[in-house]
Amino acid sequence: LVPLLVQDLAAMNGVEAANLTQPCDTTEEDYKCVMHIFGNHYLDPGTISLYVSSFSAVISFVVSLSVAAIADYGAYRKRLLATFAILGCMTSISFFMIQSPSLFWMALVLSPLGWACYNASSVFTNAFLPIYVRVHPKVLEAQDRVGAHLTLQEMDEKNKDFFGANHRMSSHFYSYGNALTNPTGTNHSVLLSEQRKVEEQVSNDLSAWCAGAGIVGTVIVQGFCIGISVGMKESLLSLQIAIAFTGVWWLAWTMAVLPWLNARPGPPLPKGQNWITYSWSKNFKTVKAMRQLSQITRFTLAWFLLSDGINTVTALLYVITYQELKFSHTESLMMTIALSSVSFFGTYLFLMIRRFWKLSTKFMAMLTLGLYTTLTGYFVIMPYFSMVYGLRQDWEVWVSVVYLGLIISTFFGVAKVMMAELCPEGEENEWFSLFQLADKGSSWIGPFATGAIQAMTGEFRPGFWFPFSLFIVGGALLFTVDMNKGKDEAARYTADQEAKRRLLASIPPITITSAGESPFLARRVLLDL
Repeated sequence: LVPLLVQDLAAMNGVEAANLTQPCDTTEEDYKCVMHIFGNHYLDPGTISLYVSSFSAVISFVVSLSVAAIADYGAYRKRLLATFAILGCMTSISFFMIQSPSLFWMALVLSPLGWACYNASSVFTNAFLPIYVRVHPKVLEAQDRVGAHLTLQEMDEKNKDFFGANHRMSSHFYSYGNALTNPTGTNHSVLLSEQRKVEEQVSNDLSAWCAGAGIVGTVIVQGFCIGISVGMKESLLSLQIAIAFTGVWWLAWTMAVLPWLNARPGPPLPKGQNWITYSWSKNFKTVKAMRQLSQITRFTLAWFLLSDGINTVTALLYVITYQELKFSHTESLMMTIALSSVSFFGTYLFLMIRRFWKLSTKFMAMLTLGLYTTLTGYFVIMPYFSMVYGLRQDWEVWVSVVYLGLIISTFFGVAKVMMAELCPEGEENEWFSLFQLADKGSSWIGPFATGAIQAMTGEFRPGFWFPFSLFIVGGALLFTVDMNKGKDEAARYTADQEAKRRLLASIPPITITSAGESPFLARRVLLDL
């Protein structure tokens, strides 16, 4: 909705592309307008929308980086989820202040603020996934089996030591202990593998159900927005009302769910720490920790590339349909409803496929990425062979929307599950913050690059080369991720961090007795330990 509003305001402030002295008449059919930027530079409204999206992504990146890591402390995760929902609702309603095209600059301010609130809220929402997976009854049952097996193994080792002097008695207890710890030839590694399969299954199920609920909400909201658009003849005010409605919906459902959402508070925020600086330092430490976690590092780099490619494909599709195929507000909203509706069925279709063939999360990610690459390849190659096809027909748009709908939720869902499986326990917010930052930290690049391509060539379609190349490189990187190795690295990292905390807690306070000794040096010694 906001990109449509930005494009409309830019056109109202623009001039005819064929006659730069003639103000743009948006009531004419197949109008082509550009907006003066500075000097002799003019930009298409669609390009301006892409640049605004790029700028919004940068602001979202900074905001998420500044607050996300502190959600691992106290009950901040739940509180900040509510706080950013309130701020997002207020930002959505503030679009009513744009009462004339001359206030176009206000859209440039409100758009990044709204996106920043939404993306920060998404960080805290996503961070609940690994927490609820770990306390799911099926996962706890699998963990109990592994724990019981380890306990019996320890008992067997003690039996060996205690009865080692008596060969006959020790043989009897060895066989008895083996019968307990290995009743069916199952060893610890097999049980651990089964536990991870249960965790993966639960993660995918929860992710699919959450995605399905979100899709249903999207369809309902977009349905209301279409009614508003049609009832008010697609006026500028209809877009403002629709944007405000989405903000109120966002806040209302967040507040409705909060009482049922267990905060699961973490340790208190260290005394004397500032929210923003502490969050930046925590994210910096998380990046440093990537040296010990090779697989989650590869996945994050792959996600950095792939998320930008996926967001760019969708953004270009909407810009081309609105600017070149002249889709109306209602048709653009119907595209979103079609995309969401099909993605609802696509989510469960791929979930059933995964269950039936017992496919891994990584395989599902590679499968959906391959489908994305195929569609983008069509957008890239077809214009070189035909001036009729290659996203130039309305039916191509609707086929593309259905195609994307079938795979988009599955890809984002399995990406979240992969991150949940690879991130160290107890640091979910930090790593999901990095996951979100990798998304938003790169999502400014695609719109900016494709906007620049349009400004140089006068065509939007060549911009598909950019996401196509991202899919190739990112897919190759994703293919090299070893999930089992990544889980082992995360477990070792968690154990190492816990050992360091215990060591630090066991060190007695250091008393500075000499005026020449620096307390900052003493603090540095402790931090190094």
